[in-house]
Amino acid sequence: MGMSKIARVAAGILSAAGILASSLVFAPAAHAASGGGCWEYSEGFGSSYVDWKSCISAPRAGVGRPDAYVTLRAGHPACKIMLQTLETGGSRIMSQKIYDCPSGAVRNMHLTSPDFNGRAGRAYGNYTTIFWTSSHTATLANKSPWLKL
Repeated sequence: MGMSKIARVAAGILSAAGILASSLVFAPAAHAASGGGCWEYSEGFGSSYVDWKSCISAPRAGVGRPDAYVTLRAGHPACKIMLQTLETGGSRIMSQKIYDCPSGAVRNMHLTSPDFNGRAGRAYGNYTTIFWTSSHTATLANKSPWLKL
């Protein structure tokens, strides 16, 4: 005697539900990034020489991407621009890059620091600093919003 049609349908549904449940149990946990974006700053150095945005984003799961946008006005002193990304809880450096400033005026010059692999549940901030080489002074290290990976 074979199974009734209802019993076969019920067994098929339970089997499909079992496959779905096991795939959910064994699937790798996906951690969505939150936060990130840009914060904008201005610096007065005699007259106002620089405006910049310090930014961070997550191009894909578990990966952080720091960048900055810098505007320098004509007549600015010689400088270097450093992007440095730190992890919360110990300030481990995750990414860093230093650029020489161009000699003339630039508007929204886009600078990047290498992508990095973060740890789930940790937060990261990209700090952008302008070093005025002639006076040996610097802007405050201005931070992006926190990005949690």
